[in-house]
Amino acid sequence: MGRQEHHDDQSPLPSPSDNSNPSVDSSNGTGPRNGDAHSTEPTANMGPQAPGSASTDSSAPVPSSLDVIPRFFVKKPKPGPLQEAVQVAARAAFYEREKDLLLTNEDLDMLWDSLCERGTDGPDEERKLTYTDFLAIKKKLPEKFHRYFRANTFLRFVPDNYGRISVLQFFNYVLRKVSLMQARLDISVYDGDHDGYLTEDEMQEYISDLIPSLKLGSVSRSFHKFYICTAVRKFIFFLDPLRRGRISIQSILLSPILTELFELREPELPKDFEQSNWFSSYSTLRIYGQFLNLDVDHNGMLSRKELAKFNNSTLTDVYLDRLFQEYQTYNSELDYKGYLDFVLATENFSTPEAIAYSFKLLDVKNQGYLDDFTIRLLFKAVIEKMVAFGHEAVGVDDVTNEVFDMANPATPNKITLNDLLKCGVGGTIVNILTDCRGFWTYDNRENIDPGSK
Repeated sequence: MGRQEHHDDQSPLPSPSDNSNPSVDSSNGTGPRNGDAHSTEPTANMGPQAPGSASTDSSAPVPSSLDVIPRFFVKKPKPGPLQEAVQVAARAAFYEREKDLLLTNEDLDMLWDSLCERGTDGPDEERKLTYTDFLAIKKKLPEKFHRYFRANTFLRFVPDNYGRISVLQFFNYVLRKVSLMQARLDISVYDGDHDGYLTEDEMQEYISDLIPSLKLGSVSRSFHKFYICTAVRKFIFFLDPLRRGRISIQSILLSPILTELFELREPELPKDFEQSNWFSSYSTLRIYGQFLNLDVDHNGMLSRKELAKFNNSTLTDVYLDRLFQEYQTYNSELDYKGYLDFVLATENFSTPEAIAYSFKLLDVKNQGYLDDFTIRLLFKAVIEKMVAFGHEAVGVDDVTNEVFDMANPATPNKITLNDLLKCGVGGTIVNILTDCRGFWTYDNRENIDPGSK
């Protein structure tokens, strides 16, 4: 998604036909031929020989570059039909065996009854379990439960003064473990090359098959492709920030993003949750509706002028100009995926991924840090927006000094991305330097009622 880099056409290495080496006479045909490992002519002038070193035998063969440079990449051989069939059958058998070991709802009810029967009396949140009780329950339950009753599992929990653990905490742990194992099996089916990663296309296929189980009452079938694109984009933005084109299955399982998606499986989702959940029908329709409203010429893309209307035109011109300079565009226009990245960075401005996204735009000189000149340039653009909205101008010097104090850079007068991530207020700094509303909110933070935000 980054901007295209332009490289010089000239290579820094001489081509095989370059005869500029004075030590090689190619005019009479005595110079070494390209790839001739046994030529007696020197291939380069290596300078005077060190005193005391052994003389070099001119007749010794010069090793090939393949013998000197180690191979760091070996292309995976394509399996034959028989090998591929065996792998498919083995994976299918593995998935079936793992699914058989998963605890069903009936199994979880049996587990809860056993824990309550063996644990201490009292309300559910006060029931306790000793290690002796722990082993006794393991012995009573079928073998498929035994993987959850190991000693290291018991030690995961903080015991009370009598060495007992909470029954409710242990049960919730098993419940979470079963949910993750089920999700792992479900997601692994879409891992086409079985490398533990999902590509964007594989993630889209997974979300597409998941839609029937989600509570998306107001989403029509014709909108599914936009819903899938919107949903997958959040995984890519947060779990593939370097845009390598793949996301590890482990990071998906451990991410709160998957938990947020699975919230839509609940039969009753509170209205405030539905409005704040990125994957809900309310949120996806809102984001897509905003995109359509900004797309004045209805070409499915956003120009610089169209995007300037975002968020009531509070973003600075410098920030928007940098967006179209640094991130991928098509004929200088932003597509829906690029717009989703922009929205995710704007709505989650305090997250490390959003700060990294915006830092690339703030670094107007592409030097890897923000200096005094850059901070002043960025904030002058904020002042221009504030004056356009009827607010009084603010002193640039005061805000510049305050920004450096907030960032507390390791190197004086040079704010790096690492400084913004470490200072704890990196998102606030980004907001101050890019959005006149963000600066106004920060400047009036003491007069704003927290409940009214």
